[in-house]
Amino acid sequence: MQNQRLTMPGFRSAADVVRWFGAIQSQDLASSLYAIGLRTRDASQATVEHAIAARSIVRTWPMRRTIHCVPAEDARWMVHLLAPRRIARMAVYYRRLEITNHDLDRAGKVLHSALAGGNQLSRPEVYRELNAAGIATDGPAGISRGLHFIVHWAQMGLICMASRKGKQPTFALLDEWVPRSRKLSGDEAYAELATRYFQSHGPATVADFAWWSGLTMPEAKRSLCLIVNSLKSFSIDGTDYWLTREHSDAPATPWPVLLLPAFDEYTVGYADRSAAADAPTLKTVNYGLMANILINGRIAGIWKRAISAKNVIFIDAKLLRELTGKERVGLARATERYATFLGGTLLREKFDASLR
Repeated sequence: MQNQRLTMPGFRSAADVVRWFGAIQSQDLASSLYAIGLRTRDASQATVEHAIAARSIVRTWPMRRTIHCVPAEDARWMVHLLAPRRIARMAVYYRRLEITNHDLDRAGKVLHSALAGGNQLSRPEVYRELNAAGIATDGPAGISRGLHFIVHWAQMGLICMASRKGKQPTFALLDEWVPRSRKLSGDEAYAELATRYFQSHGPATVADFAWWSGLTMPEAKRSLCLIVNSLKSFSIDGTDYWLTREHSDAPATPWPVLLLPAFDEYTVGYADRSAAADAPTLKTVNYGLMANILINGRIAGIWKRAISAKNVIFIDAKLLRELTGKERVGLARATERYATFLGGTLLREKFDASLR
């Protein structure tokens, strides 16, 4: 929790949070905004989203073919390092969708032409451009070919997500959206990626790092070897866990009760999530991918929200066990913290010990 920066929001800006982690999963935008906000001082949803609009954070597909928030200056080298293996794995699936290399090349030219000059287009607008050029965005059984074209060219480093247009995310050319960035490759890039991971996720295993990054195990082990002098390790049941040498022991103070957003790095960033919950619990909460309630570092339930047209927020919590009086107070404070982050009014909380 300390290395994940969940014991207290210590970072001054949303961009600093993302730089610490290297990448934060973001296929659900609202969840990733709160994941960053939990770790930022005095954050609101508006200030975190402003960091995306201001181009200090970029949303794209660098790893695991999943959207992540990454530091703007690192977006290009991360995509070039991690995306190619995912592109190669899609070849068989593309054949099923009758997407040829010629189709991909034509789609790339259409995207470049439509977005050049600082243009930002939403997904429906991108689809209209592709269809107008004779590139069908609808596939068999309702599968979107259009989304595959977008993801492919994001992974190729041509495009990225930009600011929102209403409720729709837009796309821009990466070279125009982030014209300046770091240039890392080879061992330097692998070492940087490993450093980001183990400083923010440690103690963690090499298998955890391989899962998070999408690297092969040999690549993950090699990356670890490149920075091993900056790490320390310990063993539990024959498994080695790694963290940075600068890590200090957590202070002897009570850990906060937290509402974690869905896909938070506290769970999704590890192949082995048993530190957060036992096996039966993990199965109940979709292996930690849901929006979890965290008490003393362990999953104690799940939660969901509803927001009215007047920005009144309802929190519904499903608990795995009965809470103590102090824990219920902590949970109430956590819901108030979330409502404050959204800039809304918390009207009702429902704590139901029924998730068993």
